[in-house]
Amino acid sequence: MSIAIITDSSAYLSPQTVARAGNIYVTPIAINWDNNTFYDMRTLQPKQFYDQLAKRKALPTTSMPSMGTITQLLDDLAEEGITDVIILPMSKGISSFTSALSVVADQTMPRVHVVDTNSTCGGMEMLVLLASRLANEGFEITDILAAITTLQHSMQIEFIVKDLNYLKRTGRISTTSQVLGNLLRVRPILAIDTQDTGIIRPIGKERTAKRAIRHIEDDLTASIKAAPKLPYAAVVFDGNAPEEKRAWLHHLKETFTDVRFSAGIIGPGVGCHTGGGVLAMAWAYDWQVLADQLISERAQLQIQI
Repeated sequence: MSIAIITDSSAYLSPQTVARAGNIYVTPIAINWDNNTFYDMRTLQPKQFYDQLAKRKALPTTSMPSMGTITQLLDDLAEEGITDVIILPMSKGISSFTSALSVVADQTMPRVHVVDTNSTCGGMEMLVLLASRLANEGFEITDILAAITTLQHSMQIEFIVKDLNYLKRTGRISTTSQVLGNLLRVRPILAIDTQDTGIIRPIGKERTAKRAIRHIEDDLTASIKAAPKLPYAAVVFDGNAPEEKRAWLHHLKETFTDVRFSAGIIGPGVGCHTGGGVLAMAWAYDWQVLADQLISERAQLQIQI
């Protein structure tokens, strides 16, 4: 059995990470803007995107990777001897990509396993990296899918936005939430429903960014206390707010010494819907520790046999 992982560009994996893994394939989100089409992290980079977003009157739209691209990639992987493909797309509550993948779900060569991640950005990154590590370690497809589910069940994604109009315009939040946030001049705290629908929903509001950040930190603390099964890891990511992210990461590393933190980004494909100035955090069981534990348990079973 040979297993490959397909994801879309909203996982925002670095080219170095993809190259090191050797079994991850990234399909880019298309960004349509002023009669031009760009491709997330290929022909449109974050700095260029956010600079133009602040200047242009016309707002960009996005479209999922084409099914023709996916079908061709699957054919290429089959020719390389890949027997199974795990596809980890952006949440069904944010994108139609998961639903569209039903077209290839019954494919037999390679066999296709579509997982609804209920996540994006840093959360998707963790799921993809776990799947890739276990595939490279030779785990069976059922064991990898079970591990992904374990990680998903421990995951939360929360973020603070400056302007709700972007999310409202693209239908990612309700009109009521958008009007309330803008009228009260508060910093809305939103979350992706990682355990069920995958949609974005408001979970709180604070008068200042500092208080909003503290709200998210309190939720992280609650997760750790409620589920001490494994240590946690978290990805802190931003949409054109690098200094705020850097300062928050520094604070988090000093405050939560048992959590492994890393930095990520909100690139153009997701930034079209969130706007600039976003701060976010995704947290879950530490996928590296989970993988190490599964590898150790398998080794023990082999010794007993």
